[in-house]
Amino acid sequence: MTKVKDYYDILGVDKDADQDEIKLAFRKLAKKYHPDLNREDKNAKEKFIELKEAYDTLIDPVRRKIYDQAGYDPRNIDLSDMFHNYDFLRVREIIRQIYNEPRNNTYYKPPPEGMYI
Repeated sequence: MTKVKDYYDILGVDKDADQDEIKLAFRKLAKKYHPDLNREDKNAKEKFIELKEAYDTLIDPVRRKIYDQAGYDPRNIDLSDMFHNYDFLRVREIIRQIYNEPRNNTYYKPPPEGMYI
């Protein structure tokens, strides 16, 4: 079962935090949990990886928007508006032109002389 991750809670910022606040929170926590600085803490590496994943998602505006809409589980993404403005009638016309084109204008080249003896 997928564990639910709240990236805002991991970084300790609000949902309306700007990029400077996210960057500052990440740097503060990264210094605290960096594996090179915490060699005796066994969970520091996993915590740092989790912090980096949260930071990468929230610092990128596109990934942050998708995360805000769908959460951590990618199966929650609504793709219904992806084809909303797409004109399927135009696609049907193109396919008809491709497959209903008259075939009588193709040139047939006979085989060379002596090929079939």
